[in-house]
This record gives sequence, structure tokens and C-alpha cells, in this order.
Amino acid sequence: MTTVAATPARRAPRVLGLARAELTLLLRNRMQLVTALLMPLAVPFLYLPLARQGGTPETLAAGLGTMFVIALLFIVYYNLLSAYVARRQDLVLKRLRTGESSDAAVLGATAVPALLIATAMILVMSALSIPLLELPLPQNPLVLVVGLGLGAVVMVPLALMTANITRTVEAAQVTCLPLMAVLVIGAGAALPLEIMPDWFVRLIGLVPSAPITELVRLGWLGIDADGAAVTGAEVWTFVARQSAILLGWLVLGIWFVAQHFRWEPRG
Repeated sequence: MTTVAATPARRAPRVLGLARAELTLLLRNRMQLVTALLMPLAVPFLYLPLARQGGTPETLAAGLGTMFVIALLFIVYYNLLSAYVARRQDLVLKRLRTGESSDAAVLGATAVPALLIATAMILVMSALSIPLLELPLPQNPLVLVVGLGLGAVVMVPLALMTANITRTVEAAQVTCLPLMAVLVIGAGAALPLEIMPDWFVRLIGLVPSAPITELVRLGWLGIDADGAAVTGAEVWTFVARQSAILLGWLVLGIWFVAQHFRWEPRG
């Protein structure tokens, strides 16, 4: 009984220690730090010309949802992809795996700093966007938390899956592009979905970035993609449907990583 009860208590300090070490490495990497901090802060200013030209709050909030997705791609997905590849090439992951920490603890601790930075940057982006873009206060902050929280977590297994086909940190600049392109399209950028065939719109709606954008729009303005108000019980039906897509990707990603993640450096 004593051993079983003590195991979680011993595991938590190890995870925190690994996360603290990863944060130190991230703070020393100026390029990753600039990507994680400056790009999200620029997002509200990029939409400032649209606001001055009479952009509606609906248009601006939809665009902000897209930019939240792009922020998660750079802060969480790309930073973690580079981190996992670098730690694997330096045999850090292999050494940690041979210790007392579980595989999940090793990989999860690496993700903690990126997730914390993403949380802080999203809060700052939101705070800047309200006065700069003259947006109303979010109608349902809990929906925003669900969408952006799940979206950030989903980026972790996506980074690990991409790391499987990435040989070096330099190669990550190329291997990340296909998935980033698909996620940007799924967020409603790059392609005008309103002129796309119905089957394409339904298919792209299953991409992880699509439900993130939908939940941001609903949480901020209380409307769906067509501009129709979503109220009452419909809100949580909508949230459940979009969250199910994100949870599906999360489960799929965790399964793939557990079964196929490469701990050895790629030759």
C-alpha cells in the first residue's frame, strides 16, 4: 500500500523537474522564444487595418479565431516539434526514458513550458484585441477555454507524430509545412470555404483547427459560422460536437505516439 500510494507523489516532482529544465532550455533558445512571444503579440495589430476600414465584430472575431490557431501552431506545435527532435538527436529522451520517469512523463514534461506560454500569450492576445479591434467582451469565456485548451493539447501529439519523420531540427522547417498548411486551411484562412464544394467543407471541418475556430467564434460572439445565434442548450450541443472532433484527434495522436514514436535518433 505504501509503495502504490507513494508512486504518484514521487512522479510529480520528477515531471516538474523535467518541465523546469525544458523551460530553461527554451528561454536560452532566442529563435524559439521570439517565435513564441512576438508573433502572438503582433496578431491584434495585423487586424487593426481591417477594424479601421469598418470590419464587423463578427468578421474580426472569426479572423481572431484563425490567428489563435496560427499562434498555437507556432507556440506549441512548431516549438515542440523542434524540441522533441533536438532532444532525441542529443539522446536526452533516450537517457530520460531509462530512468524512473515514464514515457508519458518524459514527453509530457517537455510540452509543459510551451503550453504555459501559449496560455499566457492567448490571454495577452485577447486583452489587446478587445480595445484595439473594438471587440465586445466574450459572451461565453468557458467555451473559449474549452476550444483553446483542447486545441493547445492536441498540438502536442501532432508535434510528436511529425517528429517521427523529422531527422534534424533544420528539417523541421520543412516537415512541419504540410500539416501547418492543412490546419491553416481548416481554420478558414488561405481558401474561401464558402465557394468550395460541400464535401470539401465537411471534410475540412474534421481538421483539428476547424473546431478550434468554431468554438472561438461561439465563445466570443455566440454565433456559428453562418452568423446565426446559438443559445440555450444548443450551445452545449455545439460545444460537445466540436469537442468530440478534438478529443478524437487527441486519442488518435496518443495511440500513435504510444505505438510508433521513435526514441532513437534517425540515421
